[in-house]
Order: sequence, then structure tokens, then C-alpha cells
Amino acid sequence: MTNTAPIRIRPIEAFSDNYIWLIEDGTHAAVVDPGDALPVLDELETCGLALTAILLTHHHHDHVGGVLELLQACPATVYGPANETLPACDVRLGQGDRVDLTRPALSLEVIDVPGHTAGHIAYTGNVQGQPVLFCGDTLFVGGCGRLFEGTPAQMLDSLDKLAVLDPATHVYCAHEYTLSNLRWARAVEPGNEELATLQAQCEA
Repeated sequence: MTNTAPIRIRPIEAFSDNYIWLIEDGTHAAVVDPGDALPVLDELETCGLALTAILLTHHHHDHVGGVLELLQACPATVYGPANETLPACDVRLGQGDRVDLTRPALSLEVIDVPGHTAGHIAYTGNVQGQPVLFCGDTLFVGGCGRLFEGTPAQMLDSLDKLAVLDPATHVYCAHEYTLSNLRWARAVEPGNEELATLQAQCEA
């Protein structure tokens, strides 16, 4: 029998500005980049959800720091980038690979997006008819991730890969950097009226 339960995506806030993305169908859940286990475990218990999958985009501690504690409580499968050192990973992924979950029913394609880290990946697919992208620290409103391991050329290539996705794609980034990024963007392009309008909307 096909699982037709509606899928919901919502943020779990962590640390000062991280988003851990919860993907759930009312019974089962997957999480993206759980840097902290406690808020995830609290949400799972509050909502009566069973964690089945953990999706990782890169190795930084604020994205993987909660993995081992979550695995102690939940027998979840961990998916992550093939070329990064992770605390746990059952399925190693690279460009063009797919993640096909049954609970919750979710199918995502992997895109290699080096730049922020050398082996960073992103996940893209369609949820309830809506194109989605889980991009970790590659893309934010008004900016991109800092270059810790990759080169500017790699990051530009990675952003070019994301730029060809459906314009209606909902982007689920892993930090709330919007206002600081827009202040920086306005400093670089002070005459950009679209940026000025967006900044005013976000500040409001």
C-alpha cells in the first residue's frame, strides 16, 4: 500500500541561528543537518514521530554534532556526502545519487556543491507538488556560504548548478543569515532597488 500521508517540512531552531529541517508525515520523520540532538528529540517526542532517516550536507559540527546521540535513541539510517568525514554514515552519496525513503515517502536527488566545504552536497526533489532544495551552507537569502575548503570557482560552479533548478523551488538553508547578508549585499550594490525592497520587507 502506498503511503499517501501529506508531507510537512518545518524548521527546528538550534544554537543561535541554525535550522534543522524536519520532514514528517505525522508518524515518521527525517531530519536534515542535526547539529544538536536535544531539540530534535524534544520535537519527535512532542509530536509522536519516529525518526527513520538523517540527511547530512557536510561535516561541520553544527550540522552533524547531534547524529550520534540521535542514533542512540532512534534506529535511523544516515545519508551523507561520500567525500567527507562524518560521525556516522550508512549511505555515502555524490552527484546524481538518489535518496528514496518510504517513511516518510520522499525522493531526493543529490547535487555536488563544493565550496563551503570540499565535499558538500545538496538534496533536491519534489514534496507535495512543490520543488524543494536542502542546500546546507551553500546558498542563503542574499548570499552564499563562506569558503572554508573550496575555491571561488568551485562555489560559482555549485551556485550555477542550483540556478538552473525550477524558479519555484523552496530553498531550505541551514542558517538564518538573511538580514546580515542583505546589509552586506546593499553595501556592495547600494543602487540595487530590488535589494533595498527585499531588505525593507525582511526588516519589517
